Amino acid sequence: MGRPSTHNFRMKILSLPLLLLLLLSGYSADAQKGLEGAWEGSMTVGGIYSDKALPMQLYLTMEGNRMKGRSYVQLPDGSTLRMDLSGRIYGDLSISLVETAFAGDSFNEVMPEFNRQYQIIFKADLWNPELEGFWQEITSQTFGEKRRRGRMKLVRQKVKGV
Repeated sequence: MGRPSTHNFRMKILSLPLLLLLLLSGYSADAQKGLEGAWEGSMTVGGIYSDKALPMQLYLTMEGNRMKGRSYVQLPDGSTLRMDLSGRIYGDLSISLVETAFAGDSFNEVMPEFNRQYQIIFKADLWNPELEGFWQEITSQTFGEKRRRGRMKLVRQKVKGV
């Protein structure tokens, strides 16, 4: 009876990182698929420490790591602000989105005062996935005192009857 083969031992050690890489890349791809669809929650207005929240929905689609979508924000007067979105998801499941266009039509004439950019983390929980993060006004005054910003938290929209 001899010593265990060092070749077999090395192969096992070298194949472990490859296995982990394959598992994690599969998780990331599944997580991206889990982002598509409707999300609902709220966004705060009046600063990142404000408790004043407006109802919000996002509808997202994916093409690789690129995202497109539309945001719907219910304003205090009952009107809805709709904006088209564009952005990307990164390997750590962080998301960067920017409002690219006003999505107005004959039923929506609410023009935004400013466009927003969003920094979001996708919490890919199997039963309770969440989008949580921050929004900020797009302006040349990056560190300006009057720059508007807030928080946001959304959950996957429940499908009725399921």
